[in-house]
Amino acid sequence: MSENNKTVCCPGDSDRDQQKSGCGCSNQTVEETSICGCGGKFPDESQVANPEENNTTADAEFFKELLELAKSLGIVKIGYTTLDPELVIFEEPLYPNAIVLTMEMGNDLIKTSPSEKAQEMNDALYAKLATIIYKISDFIRSEGHATQVAHPYEDLVNLTKLGQKAGLGWMGKHGLLITPELGPRLKISAILTSIENLPLKEGADHSWISQYCDRCSKCRIACPENALVEKIHPDGGKETEFKSELCLGCQKGCTYCIEECIFDKREYADIKKIHDKLTARLAIKKPRR
Repeated sequence: MSENNKTVCCPGDSDRDQQKSGCGCSNQTVEETSICGCGGKFPDESQVANPEENNTTADAEFFKELLELAKSLGIVKIGYTTLDPELVIFEEPLYPNAIVLTMEMGNDLIKTSPSEKAQEMNDALYAKLATIIYKISDFIRSEGHATQVAHPYEDLVNLTKLGQKAGLGWMGKHGLLITPELGPRLKISAILTSIENLPLKEGADHSWISQYCDRCSKCRIACPENALVEKIHPDGGKETEFKSELCLGCQKGCTYCIEECIFDKREYADIKKIHDKLTARLAIKKPRR
């Protein structure tokens, strides 16, 4: 992976500063990085140690119990995928197989203006998801499989693109994962594991979301700090650049881009119908002579 695609923290920042406010020093394009995690390094807090001899296969009953446990703890959706090198941000993960999990972001944070209070709520959500992930990791380890937790607040891997690859949804213009169940109103984390026969269901077609986002700029317009900048290339192509040093998401718990996203206001299926109708009309529309 090239150095240009990595999140580089500010020189001189302490670990505590990085954990609190994220890196936020380099300009990054939405296509290259996720803005879900806010940076920092977190220790593995699992209560169960990795097995000395781990099992690389799991049966259907295991996956059933895993799903039931995750749901009981508040996880909305689970996806399974493999970890490509370009999704790695910092050090090489221990295992190439990933269990990706999403949790809903409550309306209380969405409706709270950027502030210290909002950031405390945001931090609490990340901590809540981390606690859940460690409990699930403990279960997996207790069944004889090795794990490595990708903390939702750190930059071990690109969680947004990992969720996209797992078929959970697609990355929007704001750089956040958009899913049918939650839109962009979610937190995401992952458990990397030695299990090689994960029930992969990649290929769910959510790619139309990027086409819809190309026609919409509500998240960009809603950003009070202009952290999302649209650039138009000479060939007419567009690119949204995320200026992480301007984003208040990991400093003051800002969620304006989520609140204004159409996928947070309307049902996924309804937006898909609108998109399909518009695409069909554009396809049959004859160009003017």
